[in-house]
Amino acid sequence: GETASQSSVVKTMVGDIEDLLETIPHLETPASSTRSVTPPRRSRIQSEVYAKQSTSCRVKDRPQTSSKGETASVVPGTQVIFMRTQGCSHNVSDSEYMAGLLASYGYTITENWDDSVDLYLFNSCTVKGPSQDSFLNMVSKARESGKPVVVAGCVPQGQPDRSEFSNLSVVGVQQIHRVVEVVEESLKGNNVRLLGQRVRPKLDLPKIRRNPLVEIVPISTGCLNHCSYCKTKHAR
Repeated sequence: GETASQSSVVKTMVGDIEDLLETIPHLETPASSTRSVTPPRRSRIQSEVYAKQSTSCRVKDRPQTSSKGETASVVPGTQVIFMRTQGCSHNVSDSEYMAGLLASYGYTITENWDDSVDLYLFNSCTVKGPSQDSFLNMVSKARESGKPVVVAGCVPQGQPDRSEFSNLSVVGVQQIHRVVEVVEESLKGNNVRLLGQRVRPKLDLPKIRRNPLVEIVPISTGCLNHCSYCKTKHAR
């Protein structure tokens, strides 16, 4: 009898609760307590939620625009570098080191002169007039493209004040190990001139050989300065 009385009380309470719920507007009594509930869609909210990106990603995904309206990448190591070398085996060796250093930082080295080039790097020779004239003509042509230009080798080292090198970055013959710094600053629109001759580049720098079967090993730097007709002594 006690159990039946308790059951009757419970039923009465449940009935009272159901009657109460029905009186509350916008609220329905569930048909079954085990019914699955589907949450409301939040498409509007989800469309406004974005994953947080790191600073480097935001810079890369939002490239800067130059004054000419062209989009330019500001991420170091993503650009295409055109390289042209003239002169002796020592110059070729210097270019191999510079190409290796730039490639190790992610830059793409090319010998194709086209619109994909982001910066021009010329390694010059000053021994003969024709080679120097050819170098200066290439510098002038590269300037017309509006892209950054970096000059290296004996010509700018021996004659750094030439008008052809105004507003250009210069890499001295004994500063080739810092070519990455010069390229990065030049791509930012800055001009860097490194002409010091006190530090000699190491021989264990990364390199890209022009001929995979030939290894060029520089065994000396400079000369005795006894040749009155030669101006290479002013550079190396």
